[in-house]
Amino acid sequence: MKVGICGLGYVGKAYNKMFPDAVLYDKLKGIGTKNEINKTDMVVVAVPTNPMPDGSLDMSIIEEVVGWIETPLILIKSALMPGTVDYLKEKYNKRITVSVEMVGEGKYFIPYWKYPHPENPLYHSFIIVGGDEKDATETANYLWHKMSPEIDIHIVSAVEAEICKMMENTWGAMKVSFANDIYAICQRYGANYTKVLQAWGADGRVEKMHMRVIDGKRGWKSKCYDKDIPGLIRASELKGYEPKLIKAVVEANKEHLKQNDLDR
Repeated sequence: MKVGICGLGYVGKAYNKMFPDAVLYDKLKGIGTKNEINKTDMVVVAVPTNPMPDGSLDMSIIEEVVGWIETPLILIKSALMPGTVDYLKEKYNKRITVSVEMVGEGKYFIPYWKYPHPENPLYHSFIIVGGDEKDATETANYLWHKMSPEIDIHIVSAVEAEICKMMENTWGAMKVSFANDIYAICQRYGANYTKVLQAWGADGRVEKMHMRVIDGKRGWKSKCYDKDIPGLIRASELKGYEPKLIKAVVEANKEHLKQNDLDR
């Protein structure tokens, strides 16, 4: 088995830890060649999907890369607009899967025995792979043989995996915005938010992750949240549904961020 990694940003570097002998390629960094990548058995694609003016994610780099890759199996780790893998499979007649990526770029400590490790997927306790069942299972096995035998493996359709990724980031953002509103209410009543949070967090039905709020650190400003949440909104609107709650979270966050200037 020979693995290639296309794109050596945050996610690509994380998967180089899982596959230290992988063939590496990054066009912008001048690393590797397409010919070397095409001699591998599976390529992990971790290239940027940047936000577009209408909120959707730019799939052009993904399509360009998929177009020239000739390996037996392609695994996309980038965040995608729902329906992208199905579109690419039909257009290029290639075996393509997508896996929900759980590494993150937060600047705080994550207890990796409880939550996904932010830098090393070898420590993750589950994987989610979307695509045709045969292809997704083969992809999962490529990853699984490097991980603990007891991990949970979720095989879903490609579009389900694509939505799951956006859902995961949207959930985190919603918790941040909820916490910021509760923080503001505490301020109005002279209540100590830290005490409220710790008491509330004692309930086993809730959790305190994403719920820290302090002066000057209001709202969320995140590489993933800032692109994936508008992407999910746009994907929803393209299908004729207005996600009012998610849109309200984005608007609430704008107000929370403004408060940082007042706190200074």
